[in-house]
Amino acid sequence: MKNYRALIIDDEPKIRKVLQIKLEQYCSEIIVQDTAANIVEGFEKINTLKPNLIFLDISMPGGTGFDLLDKFETIDFEVIFVTGFNDYVLDALKVSAVDYLLKPVITEDLIAAVAKAKERIEDREKVEKYSLLKHNLDHLGDQETKLAIPGANAYDFVKISDIIRCEGWQKYTKIYLTDGSCIVSSYNIGMFKNMLEGYAFFSTHKSHLINTKLIIRYLKEGTVVMSDDSNVPVSRRKRDEFTDQVLKGFLLN
Repeated sequence: MKNYRALIIDDEPKIRKVLQIKLEQYCSEIIVQDTAANIVEGFEKINTLKPNLIFLDISMPGGTGFDLLDKFETIDFEVIFVTGFNDYVLDALKVSAVDYLLKPVITEDLIAAVAKAKERIEDREKVEKYSLLKHNLDHLGDQETKLAIPGANAYDFVKISDIIRCEGWQKYTKIYLTDGSCIVSSYNIGMFKNMLEGYAFFSTHKSHLINTKLIIRYLKEGTVVMSDDSNVPVSRRKRDEFTDQVLKGFLLN
């Protein structure tokens, strides 16, 4: 069963607790990462935790739930509003086809709202994957292709040209990028060797895979210096292959 990450934002501690208990009992695939009591806390935790789903109170001290959503240029999570209102605000939610729960929250309504939110999350992921496929079909074989890198809770979509190198780490892989960041993937390095074959990557060592377009120096004792100044070893058994496939390619170009 697939799990979904959730955040509860409500200024009433009792509501936060009741929602958390009901989700654990009746919607066990919804994992509540944390809760927040106002829009400032909520904004910080959304950016940190990257939830799939937010249960959002409308009226809170210091700003409404709508004020919180206004802070985001792109809303890449699903929202279920939780409200005590039963007036024009509720009418606006209805005509906008937005899901909401009235306080006190009825279990059957919660289960139904969660089921619809899960469908929207899946549809959103399908759209992202098809967009990625369309982009990659336009860039077959070149480094403008985007790679879907699976992490613990989500996929990162990264242009191959932005990957400097991959390093095997226990059962995981560290991917070092041109912007100085590093992604830890749940795939082992063998998976990346297969995926990046044909995109100018070379396996210098059983634990190292490099983007040959981002090499800046080769030291004859068997070390490659990459564009981020990292030193990557070339194993003895790989040196002849590296010379034939990579260094001669540089000389010919």
